[in-house]
Amino acid sequence: MAARIPWPVRPGEPEDLPFLWEMLYEAAHHRPLSDLSISRYLDGWGRPGDAAVVALDPDGGRKVGAAWYRLMPAGNPGYGFVDVSTPELAIAVVPDRRGIGVGRALLRALLGTARSRDLKALSLSVLRDNLAAVRLYEENDFVRLSDLDSEFPSWVMRAGLSTVEAWPGAVQTNGAQT
Repeated sequence: MAARIPWPVRPGEPEDLPFLWEMLYEAAHHRPLSDLSISRYLDGWGRPGDAAVVALDPDGGRKVGAAWYRLMPAGNPGYGFVDVSTPELAIAVVPDRRGIGVGRALLRALLGTARSRDLKALSLSVLRDNLAAVRLYEENDFVRLSDLDSEFPSWVMRAGLSTVEAWPGAVQTNGAQT
């Protein structure tokens, strides 16, 4: 078995915004960034509560992925909206670095950032057929809350950050209700 590469992850900075837009394009599965349902994840970036991390290739420092979260208003919710106090997470990795631990490093770093800011939870949406991502989220304590049966069938998932907690209606990996 090959050794796992330690992917350096650093906090996002204002100059990373163009890269975050590139990663949003990947996270949105190449849907137009002009679509307001997509652009809301980065429009006006830098407002209170926004946070990002960026993964770097250990050989040369090229940006290879990003993860970020932001609060969404009830009047303009994201796909993974749970409530106005739960930031919604987005994550993407450049195509040539997928499946080798970059996403895991990003997710763990962003969860650490959220915990350090005393957030209680993060939410997200993930395409149901993106089994690798669903598995990664479940391995990091995200639970399925609801099934979005839309043009892009997805799960809404949530991870509690303060303690191991139950979330009404959540389905654990084994199918039991919490």
